[in-house]
Amino acid sequence: MRIRSIVLASALALTAVQTAAADSSPAPERLQWNEDWPRFRPSEYVATGVVGAAAITMYFAVRAQAQPHWVGGILFDDAIRNALRVHSASALQTVWALSDGLDVTLAVLSVGVDSLAVPAFRGAPDVSFQLGLMDAESFAFSSVVGIGIYDSVGRARPSYEDCQHNPTFVGCDVSPTASFVSGHTVEAFTAAGVSCANHGHLPIYGSRLWDALACGRDVFLATSEGILRIVGDRHYATDVLAGAAIGFGFGYGLPTFLHYAVSGTRRDISWTIAPNAGPNPGVSVAGAF
Repeated sequence: MRIRSIVLASALALTAVQTAAADSSPAPERLQWNEDWPRFRPSEYVATGVVGAAAITMYFAVRAQAQPHWVGGILFDDAIRNALRVHSASALQTVWALSDGLDVTLAVLSVGVDSLAVPAFRGAPDVSFQLGLMDAESFAFSSVVGIGIYDSVGRARPSYEDCQHNPTFVGCDVSPTASFVSGHTVEAFTAAGVSCANHGHLPIYGSRLWDALACGRDVFLATSEGILRIVGDRHYATDVLAGAAIGFGFGYGLPTFLHYAVSGTRRDISWTIAPNAGPNPGVSVAGAF
């Protein structure tokens, strides 16, 4: 908990400095929603609610594969693992705590601070409302995809074979077959993606420089999160790279594709959502534009 508090406090302090500097700049750019961009649509409310509920259900109710379908590294996995991972129980626990704290910090910064608090503080509650909804949509979709993949693929974690020899070692009590993709990395890069999309299209801090730095800050933190997942021997490098692609794809892609890059005349978007039954339940989502 102490490590998480330090990480969160440091990141919030950096954000406070950025915001203060932006506020002290001469004539900060006004923050308001561009009416050429579609607001959050009724179909998106439905899709986000259904997909978000599916992700939560899958996380708590669907079990990962009992036995791994895929064991060992590929490409550069083993070389990077051997170069970066720590071995002692105390070092592993420290890295895991830091990783968890970084994940929470990113969500607080990108959503709680930049999407909700800063726009509201700057007198743009409408922007805060729209960004909060768009962020929730990105997290819902990236989460359901990430959870669906690591529950169904069944890749053994890097420590799987070590745990077979010493099942009592620290960390061997977690799901051994949920390595691909890295869920923490999916969430971290979703946060970085929505941060870059929102700061890239809206003057949240009132300055192009500080908004660009906010995007860079969150990409740096997300990258650090991915590296920590390798250092802590929770995931291979390919797990992390795949998680980063999924997270940033949904985090940056959904707000940009559905809102920022859409003219005000294109509001006729619809979704079809269907449940998937069977041994790996989930949902299928199709969109018509």
